[in-house]
Amino acid sequence: MNCNEYLYHYTNVSALALILKNKSIRFSSLPMLDDLQEQEIKDEQRYGKYCFVSSWTDDETESIPMWKMYSDLSNGVRIKLVKYPFREYLINERNTPELRSLEDINDSTSSLFPASIFNKDYWPIIISQKSILHKVKYTNNPDELVPKIKSIIDGNTDFAFGKLGTCKNKHWAFQYEWRYILHFLPFGFREMYGSASTGSNQKSLESLDKCPDLPFSNYYLDLKEDATSQMELTLSPKIHDGNKHIIETLVKEHDSAIKILPSSLTGKIQ
Repeated sequence: MNCNEYLYHYTNVSALALILKNKSIRFSSLPMLDDLQEQEIKDEQRYGKYCFVSSWTDDETESIPMWKMYSDLSNGVRIKLVKYPFREYLINERNTPELRSLEDINDSTSSLFPASIFNKDYWPIIISQKSILHKVKYTNNPDELVPKIKSIIDGNTDFAFGKLGTCKNKHWAFQYEWRYILHFLPFGFREMYGSASTGSNQKSLESLDKCPDLPFSNYYLDLKEDATSQMELTLSPKIHDGNKHIIETLVKEHDSAIKILPSSLTGKIQ
């Protein structure tokens, strides 16, 4: 296992091209993932669409199943990246007056989202970098695999969105998965944290019974400026010469500090 501060992601050449061009990582909602059980919950509503995931692994040993499931032996690449690669924005009450409504905010608060997030028609539940990374728990416990999200506590509606995306069936344990997880609410900051006297918070949460859609199906977080310079790319075991050339060209164009390594499985699998 990998004991240092890096994670790995299996993907293909075209996805790598977009990561390097846009300097961002894509997050996909639970209904778009390959494990269909992940979107199952005890609630009638399908709250899984509010949970967005980017999947990585801490296993530094190349995995044949991972190459075949999430990449391609002739068109694949494994990305090695630092654990906390995302750009951070400093937000405070001076540049974002709305923050006065939130607890635990001070003049040195960093956010994964720029101040413009306060003007959007959706809202991220967690905004700090280290709070979004989770080691997946593999379990056969049905209450963890199919959790209850909505509850009524002291007359108020509460949603345990943190239960989404963190557990998988033990059948998937070979992945040694770590995840960056984002949860979004389908209404903006002002609707959620308006005047406390209006009870806007509870009204907004209660509106989730209708399970409104978010305005996007994928979400992208920006990488910090030096993230790609610390990146390593392992080529797939049977990569075609043309795809190898494309990767070399991408690195030369976007960040020549990126290291390109051959697969340890080259010449060892049919």
